[in-house]
Amino acid sequence: ERREEMQEYLITVKVLGTGLSVILLLVGVMNFVNTMVVNVNTRRYELAVLESIGMTKRQIKRMLFMEGFYYWGVSLSLAVTIGTAIFILLYMIFSKVAYYAVFSYPFIPLVLVSGLVLLICLIVPIWVYKTDVNLPVVERLRLTE
Repeated sequence: ERREEMQEYLITVKVLGTGLSVILLLVGVMNFVNTMVVNVNTRRYELAVLESIGMTKRQIKRMLFMEGFYYWGVSLSLAVTIGTAIFILLYMIFSKVAYYAVFSYPFIPLVLVSGLVLLICLIVPIWVYKTDVNLPVVERLRLTE
């Protein structure tokens, strides 16, 4: 009976932890999308000037793609270093209360989530730029003055 209670408790903790992680991921994604929209909108004039002096749309997309890759690298580095430190600290606290606790690093979820975040970081900047470049360069330069 005690074992069944523990199993139910562990399932509850996993569900709550996963739910909280998903909510934090969604908040982070919305924050990133908002940041990229503001970033491209504030740089609208700069991007239009770059295009007017000869930079192709493909080169601008590549630049934004590389910025997204940079954001992914920074966020992955922070998540792995700070996240691992927090994870180990929580394990140390929890293992004092629950003697049966076993440390296992969540490599598979880390790889899956970092892949998802990479896709988001690469797609969002280009998507935001594509929604902004419908007007000719002259119109974009005129609108931002």
